[in-house]
Order: sequence, then structure tokens, then C-alpha cells
Amino acid sequence: MNINKIAEQNYDWVERMGWHNKTTLEALALVASEVGEAINECRGEQPTEEFAEELADIILRVLDIAHWQGIDMEQTLQAKMEKNQQRGTRGRVK
Repeated sequence: MNINKIAEQNYDWVERMGWHNKTTLEALALVASEVGEAINECRGEQPTEEFAEELADIILRVLDIAHWQGIDMEQTLQAKMEKNQQRGTRGRVK
């Protein structure tokens, strides 16, 4: 399954739950809250077993926003990766 299909399925589920009653800024704040939850799963020497699920929550929230805004994330991610590769290390030591 491609990432746009995952975004569409997740968006549809969020819509059925009635959770699309927020602004883009509020939706981004929810992404930040998921990042905070992921951080909490890294407080020890190693991330907890729940860390992967928190990363998935971050991605799903981002994909929900992208689908809502009509962004083709598969194309956008490919383009961004190509742009990053063209930039090289930008003076950073490898």
C-alpha cells in the first residue's frame, strides 16, 4: 500500500470519528503532542516498546493533515529526498 492510500484511509477513519473539527494550526499542535509522547518513551537508555507506536501516531497525524490539504505525500517525499541529496552535506562533517 502506498503512503497516499494510507493517508486516505486514515483521513476517512478520522472523519468517521468526527475529529476533523479543528484548524490546521490545531492539527499541527496535535502532531507536536505526539512528538512529546514519543519523547517520553525515550527517557531511559533505550526507547520503550511503545516508541514505535508513538512514531506511527506522528506519521498518521501528519498524513491526515496532508490528505486534508490535498498534498500528494508520496510525490512530496520523493521530491524532498532528491532535494536533500542535491544539497549534500552543506558543510557538515559526515
